[in-house]
Amino acid sequence: MKSAAGPGKTVEPFDLTKFKELLLSTCGHSFENEREQALFTGLRRRMAARRVDRADVYLNLLLQESEELLQLTELLTVNETYFFREPDHLNLMVEKMLPEFMNALNKRPVRILSAGCSTGEEPYSIAIMLRERFGIESERLFVITGVDIDSVAVAVARKGEYGNPSFRGMDKNIFERYFTPTDPGRFQIQDAIRKQVEFGVVNLLDASYPERMQSPDIILYRNVSIYFPGEVQRKIFGKLSELLIEGGCLLVGASETIHHDIGILSLVKQDSLFYYRKTPTLVFEERRTSSRNSSTPEPVRVRSLQTATVYAPRHEPLLNRKQEGHIHERPRKHPHSSKQPDLRERFDEAIKLAHDKQQEKALDILDAIIEQDSTFEKACCLKASLLLSLSRFEEAHVVCNAVLSQDSLCLEAYLMLGIIARQKGDYDDALKRFREAIYLDASCWLAHFYSAEISFVQRDEKRARSGYESAFRVLEKGSLKELGKAFFPLTFNAEQFIAICRHKLSLLGPKKEMRSRTE
Repeated sequence: MKSAAGPGKTVEPFDLTKFKELLLSTCGHSFENEREQALFTGLRRRMAARRVDRADVYLNLLLQESEELLQLTELLTVNETYFFREPDHLNLMVEKMLPEFMNALNKRPVRILSAGCSTGEEPYSIAIMLRERFGIESERLFVITGVDIDSVAVAVARKGEYGNPSFRGMDKNIFERYFTPTDPGRFQIQDAIRKQVEFGVVNLLDASYPERMQSPDIILYRNVSIYFPGEVQRKIFGKLSELLIEGGCLLVGASETIHHDIGILSLVKQDSLFYYRKTPTLVFEERRTSSRNSSTPEPVRVRSLQTATVYAPRHEPLLNRKQEGHIHERPRKHPHSSKQPDLRERFDEAIKLAHDKQQEKALDILDAIIEQDSTFEKACCLKASLLLSLSRFEEAHVVCNAVLSQDSLCLEAYLMLGIIARQKGDYDDALKRFREAIYLDASCWLAHFYSAEISFVQRDEKRARSGYESAFRVLEKGSLKELGKAFFPLTFNAEQFIAICRHKLSLLGPKKEMRSRTE
């Protein structure tokens, strides 16, 4: 592999290790596996621009010149965003969170921070929503800040001019109210909105943050951490958590929710959405012994959103999906610890009987296990799965609700409740449950698939195609044997679902190109 690095010069293949280490330590980005090629391509481009043909010389250049390191970082940064992306969380913030903060903050403005704002579509979306709801008063009531490591992206944000891809899915009336055409296919955001957002170039790994980022009430940190390895994710999440005022909220992307449940902030469920809140730490054992028929008691001094359920920060993973063929739960302290080996053996026996199609015998054993230890989550989930496979939907519904009363973040329970609601024809509830499952695990292909099935029936071609494609991508990349057992040990054959996805996508036909806003 060779590339021009100036007149008569070429760049030979070289070891990327030291470049990976430098970029990881300075900007937090990981370039392993499939991202290696992007790193090599970026290095070749910058080396050619600087007329350098040796990797060690360019590495020294990066170490000596912060401006060159910034140029490389900006070249490698992915800036994929658009207006009103993942709108459910934005609506939750505007409709539920902000009124609570406005009532509690004694007339000071609510401070909103978009961390990793890219080219500015997210903070501008917020400003537009606030202008729609509060009118010109939004300028006084809210302070909006967007920060990003990419100075080029921040410059685009400050200018506020965008092309058609940034507007996909935007309501036509909103678009026409807040944007005016400039060049063909380019549109300028209204000055009043542009001036309401302050932007800055900030590396989230920096030792300290500028004044404009301090003490926010709400932080949006969405679809940013997916580019970071686990250690960097935890470090940045911790630094952002420290910024929040007590009672402040932090919103992450739908696919990032569970990865950040690391014991720093409390995970909150509001309707079918999840976000994080800065609350006094609660003792985990107190949560386990609290009433199963009510939400966790609100901590003193923290005002909580109405109907929201607050969970104490966890210090261990919720679900472990690495072992094949089982539904996994977080470790629990069981009241009859001396009897646990016997329970495990009996659970394994129930699994074997279920595989042998002896569901009733398996259910008898599971009932006995649950009677002895009602916190044995795997046994409860397996029981619900067997009842579901036997079309005993009402009984399965009761078991799933019992599981959620003990562990309100159990993906399997949400997924099964969605399937039950779909069987009953209650599509609204089914979609809500599948959405909750996807928030907990973005690779939950069954939730994507069944959401697509409902959208297909409702003739919503866009959502149906998106759901089938999401399910197909997960299935195509994984082991069919493992994926077929990812959520239930017995019921589903992943290979059949691949065929169904292909067939439904063929019926939907090719994607329609987005029409120009000027048409």
